Amino acid sequence: MKRKMISVLLLAFLVFAGGCTNKEKEENQEAYRQIGINRMKEGKYDEAVKAFQSALDQSLARIGERELDICYYKAEAQYLAGDVTDAEATYTALIEYDKKDANAYYLRGSMYLAEGRGQEASEDFAVAVDCQKSDYGLYIGIYEQLAAEGESEAAEAYLEQALKISGKSAEDYLQRGRIYLLKGENDKAKEALETALDKESSEAQFYLGQLYTAIGEEEKAQKMYESYAKEHTDDPKALINLADISLNQKEYDKAVSYLRTAIEKQEGTSSRDLRKKLIAAYESAGNFADAKKEMESYMKDYPDDEKAEREYEFLQTR
Repeated sequence: MKRKMISVLLLAFLVFAGGCTNKEKEENQEAYRQIGINRMKEGKYDEAVKAFQSALDQSLARIGERELDICYYKAEAQYLAGDVTDAEATYTALIEYDKKDANAYYLRGSMYLAEGRGQEASEDFAVAVDCQKSDYGLYIGIYEQLAAEGESEAAEAYLEQALKISGKSAEDYLQRGRIYLLKGENDKAKEALETALDKESSEAQFYLGQLYTAIGEEEKAQKMYESYAKEHTDDPKALINLADISLNQKEYDKAVSYLRTAIEKQEGTSSRDLRKKLIAAYESAGNFADAKKEMESYMKDYPDDEKAEREYEFLQTR
Protein backbone atom coordinates (compact mmCIF):
# COMPACT_ATOMS: atom_id res chain seq x y z
CA MET A 1 0.00 0.00 0.00
CA LYS A 2 1.25 3.44 -0.93
CA ARG A 3 2.82 5.44 1.88
CA LYS A 4 2.75 4.49 5.55
CA MET A 5 -0.94 4.09 6.29
CA ILE A 6 -4.34 5.31 5.20
CA SER A 7 -5.47 8.39 7.09
CA VAL A 8 -8.72 8.10 8.97
CA LEU A 9 -10.07 11.18 7.21
CA LEU A 10 -9.39 9.93 3.72
CA LEU A 11 -10.60 6.44 4.54
CA ALA A 12 -13.94 8.02 5.48
CA PHE A 13 -14.39 9.03 1.84
CA LEU A 14 -14.14 5.43 0.67
CA VAL A 15 -17.16 3.21 1.23
CA PHE A 16 -17.28 -0.55 0.73
CA ALA A 17 -19.73 -1.52 -2.01
CA GLY A 18 -20.17 -5.27 -2.42
CA GLY A 19 -21.63 -7.38 -5.18
CA CYS A 20 -19.23 -6.52 -8.03
CA THR A 21 -15.94 -7.90 -9.28
CA ASN A 22 -12.81 -5.80 -9.06
CA LYS A 23 -12.90 -5.24 -12.83
CA GLU A 24 -16.52 -4.08 -12.66
CA LYS A 25 -15.67 -1.73 -9.83
CA GLU A 26 -12.79 -0.22 -11.79
CA GLU A 27 -15.07 0.32 -14.77
CA ASN A 28 -17.79 1.79 -12.56
CA GLN A 29 -15.28 4.06 -10.86
CA GLU A 30 -14.04 5.47 -14.16
CA ALA A 31 -17.60 5.90 -15.41
CA TYR A 32 -18.62 7.85 -12.29
CA ARG A 33 -15.42 9.90 -12.49
CA GLN A 34 -16.18 10.89 -16.07
CA ILE A 35 -19.77 11.75 -15.15
CA GLY A 36 -18.43 14.00 -12.42
CA ILE A 37 -16.07 15.76 -14.85
CA ASN A 38 -18.91 16.24 -17.33
CA ARG A 39 -21.20 17.68 -14.65
CA MET A 40 -18.46 20.13 -13.66
CA LYS A 41 -18.16 21.27 -17.27
CA GLU A 42 -21.90 21.87 -17.25
CA GLY A 43 -21.72 23.85 -14.01
CA LYS A 44 -23.74 21.22 -12.13
CA TYR A 45 -21.43 21.04 -9.15
CA ASP A 46 -23.73 19.31 -6.66
CA GLU A 47 -24.27 16.49 -9.14
CA ALA A 48 -20.53 16.37 -9.76
CA VAL A 49 -19.85 15.90 -6.04
CA LYS A 50 -22.29 12.99 -5.91
CA ALA A 51 -20.70 11.38 -8.95
CA PHE A 52 -17.18 11.68 -7.54
CA GLN A 53 -18.35 10.19 -4.24
CA SER A 54 -19.93 7.32 -6.16
CA ALA A 55 -16.58 6.82 -7.87
CA LEU A 56 -14.84 6.69 -4.50
CA ASP A 57 -17.44 4.23 -3.24
CA GLN A 58 -16.06 1.67 -5.69
CA SER A 59 -12.63 1.65 -4.07
CA LEU A 60 -12.99 -1.12 -1.48
CA ALA A 61 -11.12 1.15 0.96
CA ARG A 62 -8.05 1.21 -1.28
CA ILE A 63 -6.20 4.43 -2.00
CA GLY A 64 -4.20 4.74 -5.18
CA GLU A 65 -3.42 7.47 -7.67
CA ARG A 66 -6.89 7.31 -9.17
CA GLU A 67 -8.61 7.71 -5.80
CA LEU A 68 -6.42 10.71 -4.99
CA ASP A 69 -7.23 12.22 -8.39
CA ILE A 70 -10.95 11.80 -7.73
CA CYS A 71 -10.59 13.43 -4.30
CA TYR A 72 -9.01 16.47 -5.94
CA TYR A 73 -11.90 16.71 -8.38
CA LYS A 74 -14.36 16.26 -5.55
CA ALA A 75 -12.81 19.05 -3.48
CA GLU A 76 -12.96 21.43 -6.44
CA ALA A 77 -16.59 20.54 -7.12
CA GLN A 78 -17.47 20.98 -3.44
CA TYR A 79 -15.94 24.45 -3.40
CA LEU A 80 -17.61 25.49 -6.65
CA ALA A 81 -20.91 24.25 -5.21
CA GLY A 82 -20.41 26.59 -2.26
CA ASP A 83 -19.59 23.84 0.25
CA VAL A 84 -16.44 25.43 1.66
CA THR A 85 -16.43 23.34 4.84
CA ASP A 86 -16.67 20.08 2.88
CA ALA A 87 -14.01 21.17 0.40
CA GLU A 88 -11.70 22.06 3.29
CA ALA A 89 -12.29 18.63 4.82
CA THR A 90 -11.38 16.90 1.55
CA TYR A 91 -8.17 18.90 1.09
CA THR A 92 -7.28 18.31 4.74
CA ALA A 93 -7.82 14.58 4.26
CA LEU A 94 -5.42 14.62 1.32
CA ILE A 95 -2.86 16.44 3.47
CA GLU A 96 -3.32 13.99 6.33
CA TYR A 97 -2.68 11.17 3.87
CA ASP A 98 0.51 12.76 2.53
CA LYS A 99 1.94 15.65 4.51
CA LYS A 100 4.37 16.37 1.67
CA ASP A 101 1.61 16.91 -0.91
CA ALA A 102 2.43 20.44 -2.09
CA ASN A 103 -0.56 20.53 -4.43
CA ALA A 104 -3.04 19.91 -1.60
CA TYR A 105 -1.51 22.69 0.50
CA TYR A 106 -1.53 25.02 -2.51
CA LEU A 107 -5.17 24.35 -3.37
CA ARG A 108 -6.34 24.60 0.23
CA GLY A 109 -4.35 27.81 0.60
CA SER A 110 -5.94 29.20 -2.55
CA MET A 111 -9.36 28.42 -1.14
CA TYR A 112 -8.49 30.07 2.19
CA LEU A 113 -7.27 33.16 0.35
CA ALA A 114 -10.48 33.44 -1.68
CA GLU A 115 -12.46 33.12 1.55
CA GLY A 116 -10.57 35.97 3.23
CA ARG A 117 -8.56 33.68 5.51
CA GLY A 118 -5.22 35.23 4.65
CA GLN A 119 -3.14 33.92 7.54
CA GLU A 120 -4.16 30.32 6.91
CA ALA A 121 -3.49 30.81 3.20
CA SER A 122 0.00 32.15 3.92
CA GLU A 123 0.77 29.16 6.12
CA ASP A 124 -0.36 26.68 3.49
CA PHE A 125 1.55 28.43 0.70
CA ALA A 126 4.72 28.43 2.81
CA VAL A 127 4.43 24.69 3.46
CA ALA A 128 3.68 24.03 -0.22
CA VAL A 129 6.91 25.65 -1.45
CA ASP A 130 8.85 24.01 1.37
CA CYS A 131 7.65 20.66 0.00
CA GLN A 132 8.51 21.56 -3.60
CA LYS A 133 11.32 24.09 -3.50
CA SER A 134 12.21 23.76 -7.20
CA ASP A 135 8.70 23.85 -8.68
CA TYR A 136 8.49 27.05 -10.75
CA GLY A 137 4.81 26.43 -11.50
CA LEU A 138 3.98 26.39 -7.82
CA TYR A 139 5.62 29.78 -7.19
CA ILE A 140 3.87 31.24 -10.23
CA GLY A 141 0.52 29.81 -9.13
CA ILE A 142 0.86 31.36 -5.67
CA TYR A 143 1.89 34.65 -7.25
CA GLU A 144 -1.22 34.66 -9.42
CA GLN A 145 -3.51 33.87 -6.49
CA LEU A 146 -2.03 36.60 -4.29
CA ALA A 147 -1.92 39.17 -7.11
CA ALA A 148 -5.60 38.52 -7.89
CA GLU A 149 -6.43 39.37 -4.27
CA GLY A 150 -4.39 42.59 -4.35
CA GLU A 151 -1.52 41.18 -2.27
CA SER A 152 1.10 42.51 -4.69
CA GLU A 153 4.04 42.66 -2.27
CA ALA A 154 3.57 39.09 -1.07
CA ALA A 155 3.00 37.97 -4.65
CA GLU A 156 6.24 39.54 -5.89
CA ALA A 157 8.16 37.86 -3.08
CA TYR A 158 7.24 34.45 -4.49
CA LEU A 159 8.51 35.41 -7.94
CA GLU A 160 11.80 36.52 -6.40
CA GLN A 161 12.05 33.19 -4.60
CA ALA A 162 11.49 31.34 -7.85
CA LEU A 163 14.26 33.28 -9.60
CA LYS A 164 16.71 31.89 -7.06
CA ILE A 165 16.22 28.38 -8.44
CA SER A 166 19.41 27.55 -10.30
CA GLY A 167 19.63 25.62 -13.54
CA LYS A 168 20.55 25.95 -17.21
CA SER A 169 18.12 23.56 -18.84
CA ALA A 170 15.55 24.62 -21.42
CA GLU A 171 12.88 24.35 -18.74
CA ASP A 172 14.82 26.61 -16.37
CA TYR A 173 15.15 29.33 -19.01
CA LEU A 174 11.51 28.90 -20.02
CA GLN A 175 10.24 29.34 -16.47
CA ARG A 176 12.53 32.27 -15.76
CA GLY A 177 11.23 33.88 -18.95
CA ARG A 178 7.66 33.43 -17.71
CA ILE A 179 8.59 35.04 -14.41
CA TYR A 180 10.26 38.02 -16.06
CA LEU A 181 7.13 38.43 -18.20
CA LEU A 182 5.00 38.58 -15.06
CA LYS A 183 7.38 41.13 -13.57
CA GLY A 184 7.17 43.26 -16.72
CA GLU A 185 10.91 42.90 -17.37
CA ASN A 186 10.50 42.29 -21.09
CA ASP A 187 14.16 42.43 -22.14
CA LYS A 188 15.12 39.77 -19.61
CA ALA A 189 12.05 37.75 -20.55
CA LYS A 190 12.98 37.82 -24.23
CA GLU A 191 16.57 36.77 -23.54
CA ALA A 192 15.49 33.85 -21.34
CA LEU A 193 12.72 32.67 -23.68
CA GLU A 194 14.91 32.85 -26.78
CA THR A 195 17.52 30.79 -24.94
CA ALA A 196 14.84 28.25 -24.07
CA LEU A 197 13.76 28.17 -27.72
CA ASP A 198 17.37 27.64 -28.81
CA LYS A 199 17.44 24.72 -26.40
CA GLU A 200 14.41 23.30 -28.25
CA SER A 201 11.66 24.25 -25.82
CA SER A 202 8.64 24.51 -28.12
CA GLU A 203 6.61 25.92 -25.23
CA ALA A 204 8.80 29.04 -25.35
CA GLN A 205 6.93 29.96 -28.54
CA PHE A 206 3.73 30.51 -26.58
CA TYR A 207 5.35 32.85 -24.06
CA LEU A 208 7.22 34.71 -26.78
CA GLY A 209 3.78 35.21 -28.31
CA GLN A 210 2.67 36.77 -25.05
CA LEU A 211 5.79 38.94 -24.97
CA TYR A 212 5.29 40.24 -28.51
CA THR A 213 1.64 40.93 -27.76
CA ALA A 214 2.64 42.91 -24.67
CA ILE A 215 5.02 45.12 -26.68
CA GLY A 216 2.55 45.60 -29.52
CA GLU A 217 4.18 43.37 -32.16
CA GLU A 218 1.09 41.37 -33.11
CA GLU A 219 2.51 39.94 -36.34
CA LYS A 220 5.41 38.31 -34.50
CA ALA A 221 3.03 37.17 -31.76
CA GLN A 222 0.75 35.58 -34.32
CA LYS A 223 3.62 33.62 -35.88
CA MET A 224 4.72 32.34 -32.48
CA TYR A 225 1.20 31.25 -31.53
CA GLU A 226 0.72 29.54 -34.90
CA SER A 227 3.97 27.61 -34.49
CA TYR A 228 3.02 26.59 -30.96
CA ALA A 229 -0.48 25.48 -32.04
CA LYS A 230 0.98 23.26 -34.79
CA GLU A 231 3.20 21.45 -32.31
CA HIS A 232 0.67 21.30 -29.46
CA THR A 233 -2.51 20.28 -31.22
CA ASP A 234 -4.35 19.33 -28.02
CA ASP A 235 -3.64 22.61 -26.24
CA PRO A 236 -6.19 25.38 -26.94
CA LYS A 237 -4.40 28.29 -25.27
CA ALA A 238 -2.57 29.52 -28.39
CA LEU A 239 -5.80 29.33 -30.38
CA ILE A 240 -7.50 31.55 -27.81
CA ASN A 241 -4.75 34.14 -28.18
CA LEU A 242 -4.93 33.90 -31.97
CA ALA A 243 -8.67 34.54 -31.71
CA ASP A 244 -7.99 37.66 -29.63
CA ILE A 245 -5.54 38.95 -32.23
CA SER A 246 -8.06 38.27 -34.99
CA LEU A 247 -10.74 40.12 -33.07
CA ASN A 248 -8.41 43.10 -32.64
CA GLN A 249 -7.77 43.05 -36.38
CA LYS A 250 -11.52 42.76 -37.08
CA GLU A 251 -10.98 39.42 -38.81
CA TYR A 252 -14.09 37.93 -37.26
CA ASP A 253 -14.38 34.80 -39.40
CA LYS A 254 -10.84 33.79 -38.42
CA ALA A 255 -11.65 34.50 -34.77
CA VAL A 256 -14.73 32.27 -35.01
CA SER A 257 -12.67 29.45 -36.51
CA TYR A 258 -10.03 29.68 -33.78
CA LEU A 259 -12.65 29.79 -31.03
CA ARG A 260 -14.64 26.84 -32.34
CA THR A 261 -11.48 24.73 -32.46
CA ALA A 262 -10.43 25.90 -28.99
CA ILE A 263 -13.83 25.01 -27.53
CA GLU A 264 -13.54 21.49 -28.94
CA LYS A 265 -10.19 21.08 -27.19
CA GLN A 266 -10.98 22.93 -23.96
CA GLU A 267 -11.45 20.92 -20.78
CA GLY A 268 -13.16 22.08 -17.61
CA THR A 269 -15.48 24.96 -16.89
CA SER A 270 -13.46 27.59 -18.80
CA SER A 271 -15.16 26.55 -22.07
CA ARG A 272 -18.10 28.57 -20.80
CA ASP A 273 -16.23 31.85 -21.29
CA LEU A 274 -15.04 30.74 -24.72
CA ARG A 275 -18.60 30.03 -25.80
CA LYS A 276 -19.62 33.55 -24.77
CA LYS A 277 -16.67 34.97 -26.69
CA LEU A 278 -17.72 32.93 -29.73
CA ILE A 279 -21.22 34.41 -29.58
CA ALA A 280 -19.72 37.90 -29.43
CA ALA A 281 -17.50 37.10 -32.45
CA TYR A 282 -20.53 35.99 -34.46
CA GLU A 283 -22.31 39.22 -33.53
CA SER A 284 -19.29 41.33 -34.52
CA ALA A 285 -19.25 39.55 -37.88
CA GLY A 286 -22.94 40.37 -38.32
CA ASN A 287 -23.79 36.67 -38.28
CA PHE A 288 -26.78 36.93 -35.96
CA ALA A 289 -28.29 33.61 -37.06
CA ASP A 290 -25.29 31.60 -35.81
CA ALA A 291 -24.98 33.86 -32.76
CA LYS A 292 -28.60 33.07 -31.86
CA LYS A 293 -28.09 29.35 -32.46
CA GLU A 294 -24.98 29.31 -30.27
CA MET A 295 -26.77 31.32 -27.58
CA GLU A 296 -29.68 28.87 -27.53
CA SER A 297 -27.23 26.04 -26.89
CA TYR A 298 -25.45 28.09 -24.21
CA MET A 299 -28.69 28.95 -22.41
CA LYS A 300 -29.65 25.27 -22.21
CA ASP A 301 -26.42 24.58 -20.35
CA TYR A 302 -26.38 27.78 -18.26
CA PRO A 303 -30.01 28.88 -17.74
CA ASP A 304 -29.10 31.00 -14.69
CA ASP A 305 -26.84 33.40 -16.63
CA GLU A 306 -28.98 36.55 -16.48
CA LYS A 307 -26.66 38.65 -18.62
CA ALA A 308 -26.67 35.99 -21.34
CA GLU A 309 -30.45 35.79 -21.13
CA ARG A 310 -30.74 39.51 -21.86
CA GLU A 311 -28.37 39.10 -24.80
CA TYR A 312 -30.51 36.20 -26.02
CA GLU A 313 -33.59 38.40 -25.94
CA PHE A 314 -31.71 40.93 -28.08
CA LEU A 315 -30.68 38.28 -30.61
CA GLN A 316 -34.27 37.12 -30.99
CA THR A 317 -35.12 40.57 -32.38
CA ARG A 318 -32.43 40.47 -35.07
